[in-house]
Amino acid sequence: WVNMTAVASIPAWSGRRSFDHPEPFGSSVSSMFRPVVFEAAPRKRFTSDIEAHRVDDLLLAHVDASPHEIWHPAAGDGEADDAVKVFVPLSGGAVLSQEGREAVLRPGLLGLVATDRDYRISADLGFDFLILMLSHRELGLQRDEVPQLAASPLGAAGGLEGVVVPYLANLAGNLGVFSGTSGGRVARTTRELLSALLQAQLAPRLSEAQASRAGLFEQARAHIRRNLDDRSLSPGTIAAALHVSPRHLQQIFSEHGETVAGHVRAERLDAARLDLVDPARAHLTIADIAAGYGFTDGAHFTRAFKEAFGVTPSACRARA
Repeated sequence: WVNMTAVASIPAWSGRRSFDHPEPFGSSVSSMFRPVVFEAAPRKRFTSDIEAHRVDDLLLAHVDASPHEIWHPAAGDGEADDAVKVFVPLSGGAVLSQEGREAVLRPGLLGLVATDRDYRISADLGFDFLILMLSHRELGLQRDEVPQLAASPLGAAGGLEGVVVPYLANLAGNLGVFSGTSGGRVARTTRELLSALLQAQLAPRLSEAQASRAGLFEQARAHIRRNLDDRSLSPGTIAAALHVSPRHLQQIFSEHGETVAGHVRAERLDAARLDLVDPARAHLTIADIAAGYGFTDGAHFTRAFKEAFGVTPSACRARA
């Protein structure tokens, strides 16, 4: 193997690139997925193709490369890293290891790692994977729950796995959809499907009390998504709908680093953003869309939107 320590020297990018040397490939992988140590097989011609797309905090990349091994060392500087990296094999396979566990990944399965810890993935016969990276919060997972799923082969022939894993594998050949006007909605669907699968895989590993709290959190998130246009939606009404006290509900959300009100606000802003770039809603004014999600003060909506997404609502719509 030829060892090359790759650093994040290239800005994150979207699009398609091809490489015929391991060094630029390793640097590009580092720029997208956190710094890694990359090792290519010796005395073999190295080739690779990467197609990558980023939608908000979700990064997807189809990586097709010659045999290689990647080692990701934990930062070691105390900096928090809440990302989860998911590997979906498309052909061939690889060995994924973290926390003393090792998973052999092949088509029909997927594996994940926490990027705040060391991990290694080795593909001796070639590497053809869809890789997704996003925050554990977007998956409805607590930071300490991710290692329970790390380096375990997830997936089976039927059930939820039989729906989600093929869906993710099919995305690899259709990543262009994330560049279109529907990209945000497809990204949200992808996050929700992946979250549902990981929650189902995690449940048997939790104690009864932990499972109850995780289930309540998911019920609350689903209730919020169904009622974003309800102006009366509040921590109190959500708690009442779930038959728990507002204090208990707040405790559940605090375990995930959130507040109930903050989660409602973030979901409403994201829904408004998706409507702003949706051609089917082009006839609606920005004020109409904002009001539909409870933002009756235009100036407040603009400030909140820019704080969340870095652009004003009008600029967001103009870019679509």
